[in-house]
Amino acid sequence: MIPQCMDQLPTIALATIVALIALAVQPAEATPTTLSHEGGAWTLQNNKLKVDIDCNHGWVSVLDRASGHVWQQPAALAGISGSIAPAASPEDKFRNVEKVPASKGSGVQFEANLGPGHSTPPVQVSITLEAGSTDLVVVTDVAARDQKVSSVNGLESFVLDSANGVLAVADYCDGHLYPLDAKPFPIRSSDGGRLDMPWIGLCDLDKGYGYSLTLDTSDDATINYNDCTVAARTLICPQVVWKPCMGTFNYPRRVIYHFAPAGGYVVLAHAYRDYATKLGLIVPFTEKIKRNPNIARLFGAPDVWGNATLKFARQAKLAGVDKMLIHGQTNAADMQTIDDIGYLTSEYDNYDDIQPIDDAHKLDSNHDLIPDHVVLKADGTRMTAWLTWDKKIQYMKRCPSFWVASAQAVVPDVLKAHPFLGRFIDVATAEALYECYDPAHPLTRAQKRQCGVDLSAYMSSQHLVVGGEHGIWWAPMHEDYIEGMMSGGHTSWPAGYLIRPKTKDEPFTWPSGQKLSGWDSYEQLGIGHKWRAPLWELVFHDCVVSTWYWGDSSDYLLTAAPEITPKKDAYNVLYGTIPLMWANKEGSWTTARDVFLRTYRNTCKMHQAVALSALVDHQFLTADHDVQSTRFADGTRTIVNFGETPYRATLDGLTYLLPQNGWVAIGPKIRQSLALEDGKPVTTIEAPGYRFNDHGGFETTLRQEGTDRVIVNQGPAATPVRVDLNAIQPNWDAKTTLGYLLDENGQRTSPVTLGPVRHGTLVLPAAAETQVYEIVCRSGGATPFLP
Repeated sequence: MIPQCMDQLPTIALATIVALIALAVQPAEATPTTLSHEGGAWTLQNNKLKVDIDCNHGWVSVLDRASGHVWQQPAALAGISGSIAPAASPEDKFRNVEKVPASKGSGVQFEANLGPGHSTPPVQVSITLEAGSTDLVVVTDVAARDQKVSSVNGLESFVLDSANGVLAVADYCDGHLYPLDAKPFPIRSSDGGRLDMPWIGLCDLDKGYGYSLTLDTSDDATINYNDCTVAARTLICPQVVWKPCMGTFNYPRRVIYHFAPAGGYVVLAHAYRDYATKLGLIVPFTEKIKRNPNIARLFGAPDVWGNATLKFARQAKLAGVDKMLIHGQTNAADMQTIDDIGYLTSEYDNYDDIQPIDDAHKLDSNHDLIPDHVVLKADGTRMTAWLTWDKKIQYMKRCPSFWVASAQAVVPDVLKAHPFLGRFIDVATAEALYECYDPAHPLTRAQKRQCGVDLSAYMSSQHLVVGGEHGIWWAPMHEDYIEGMMSGGHTSWPAGYLIRPKTKDEPFTWPSGQKLSGWDSYEQLGIGHKWRAPLWELVFHDCVVSTWYWGDSSDYLLTAAPEITPKKDAYNVLYGTIPLMWANKEGSWTTARDVFLRTYRNTCKMHQAVALSALVDHQFLTADHDVQSTRFADGTRTIVNFGETPYRATLDGLTYLLPQNGWVAIGPKIRQSLALEDGKPVTTIEAPGYRFNDHGGFETTLRQEGTDRVIVNQGPAATPVRVDLNAIQPNWDAKTTLGYLLDENGQRTSPVTLGPVRHGTLVLPAAAETQVYEIVCRSGGATPFLP
C-alpha cells in the first residue's frame, strides 16, 4: 500500500533537515546566532545577516551585512513610500511569538493569517538562521492536519528595487533573466513541481547582490509573480503559495532564502549546486562513467533523429562525424556494426500515453488496461494525455505507479533482440506533477515525482545511457542526456508535433483551439540572447548533457529562418552543449549536408573537450548582452558575439574579430574560433587528433585514426592543397607515406599521387568535389591497396 502524504515528507525536505542539523557544528569563526526582542520587534542575527521581524505590522526585513542592502517586503515598502497605508488589523499581526525549540535551530516562531484575504486557516511560521549562514529558513505549517484547504500563502518575499534587477529562473529551459519591470511580464506563475530547478533568484545585474528562493518542499507549491508598486515603479515580486496534498496541509512546507552580496545569478546558481550536492543530486560524469563507460560516447556526439540505418552511419563517419547519438531501430546485425563504429544507439520510449490493450496489443510501452490503470483525478474523471494533431486519437494518462512495471515488461525483451546502448524516455521528466485518487493506486505529487526517479533509475540499471524529454532537478541522478534544455520554451509553431514552419509568421493553432504565440515571442524568449543565462548548466553541466528540443532542433528552421542555426551553434559553443539534428528527408543531412557538418564540427569538439567540467562562470561582456563569455572548471574559456556589430575579443593573449554568431574558445583540450580575417569569416578548430580550417575558401579536416593513419576530408579546391600531418600526428614518417582515395563506404578505391612529402607536410591534388583520403605511414601502409 502506498503511504499517504502525511507519512511521507518529500525526500528533498528530509535531506535538507539532515543538512541543517549538520550545521550545528560550525567553524570557530562563525558568530553564534542571537535572538532579541523589544515589544513587538524581534531581531534574529549572526555575522552575515540581521533579520528584523515587526510583529505589530506583520513585516520581515533582512540586512545583508556584506552588501549593506536591506531586503524588504512589498507591504513594508508600500507603507514607507506612503502609497498604501501600513496594515495594522489584528489579522495582519504576528501573534503568539516565541523562540523556536532548540532542536529546531535558532529562530522565532509565531502564528499568522497570510491570506489570500485571510480566508485560509491561521498558519504557524518559524524563521531560523544558523550561525555563520546566509540562509534564512522559513517553515509554514497548520495546526489541523486533516482540515481541508484550497491553498495557503507563504510569507511575502522581498522586493528588489533596482534599475537593472532581474528574475533568474529555469522555466522549462536552461534559464531566463526577466527584467523585473518588464511589461508585460512574460510569466505570471511557476509550478513548483515543474520548475526545472526549484529555485528562483532576484539579483541586480550591475551591483551583483541578490537572493534566491529555494522551494525545499517543491512538490505542492506555486510561485506567483505579483505586481508591486515602489516609488511609482511597478515591479515583480514572487509570492509562494502552498497547494494542498490530497486536499489537506499534510506536512510542513519549507523555503530557504539565500542572500548573496555579490556575484548575481552565477553565485545563486552555485549556491543551489551546493544545496543539491548535500542532497545527493549532483552525480558527475566522472562517477557515472565508472558504472557505464558507454556514457563517454555522448561527449561530442550530435543528437540525431530520423535515420538509424547502417548506410547513414557509415556515410556520417566517412564525412567526419566521429561520434553520434543515433535514434531508431534497424536489424540487430546493422545495429551492432553501428555500435562498433563508436556511435551510441538509442530508441524512443514512452510510458505515459496509452491506448487500450486489445487482441493485437499486449501490455507494452503505450498499451495498458483502460480505465483501470489510468490516473483518476479529484473530480472523479480519468486523465487524458496526448491528442494527435488530427484529433483522431486521444491517449489516456497511465498512472505513474505502473511505469516501472511496464518498463520491466518491455525493455529486457528489446535488449535481447537489439544491441541498444541507450534509451530515450519521453514525457516523464517534461510534465507537471499531479495526484491520482484511484484507491487502487493513489499517488501524491511527491510520490509521482519518485515514480519518475524510479523509472530513470531502472533504465540506468539496464546499463543504458538514459535520455529524457526535458530537464528537471531530480533527473540528472540517473539520466545522462536531456533534450529541450537549450530551447527557450516559446516556439511559435507546434514543435511537439514536429510540424515545421515555412515562414516566420505562419500561424498555428493547437488541437485544443488555442492559438500559438507569434514569432516575436520566440525571437525574444525562445532564442533571444538578451534575456537568457545558462542557469541549468551552472548547476548540472558535468552531470548531464543538454541539447535542443526535437521540434526546435539546430536545423529545424532552415526554411523559415536559416539564420537561427548559426545562432544555436553559438549557444552550444558558449554553454558547452551538443546540437540536435535530423537525418530524415526534411533534415539537414538530406537537404543541407554542409549545414549538418558545420554544426557538428563547430559545436561537438567543444563539448567533447569540456563534457567532464563544471560550468563555473557566465558573464555579459557588453551592456546590451550581445557579447557573452563562459568559463569551465578545467580553465576553458569562451567568448561569443550574438550582435550584428563585430566584436574585438582578446583571449589567451590573442585578438579575434568576432562576427555575428562568431566565437572563440580556448582551453587545455580545445582551441577554436570563428573570426573575421581580411573581412571574411574563417573557422579554425584544433582538438586532440583533430584539425579543421577553411582559410582560403576551402575546407580541410584532418582526423587521427591510430598512430600512423590520418583521414583527410578535403572540400572542393581549384588548386592543390597543402596538408600538415604533424599538426595532429607528431613525427610523421615522410619516407613511408602512402595515400588512398576512399569511397562512400570508407573503402580504398585508388592510390593518390601526393605532392612532395617533407617533414609531415604533403600536397593533395585539386578536386571539383569533396574527397576523402586515407593517408598512412609506417605500419599503416603494411596493408597494400587491393583494387
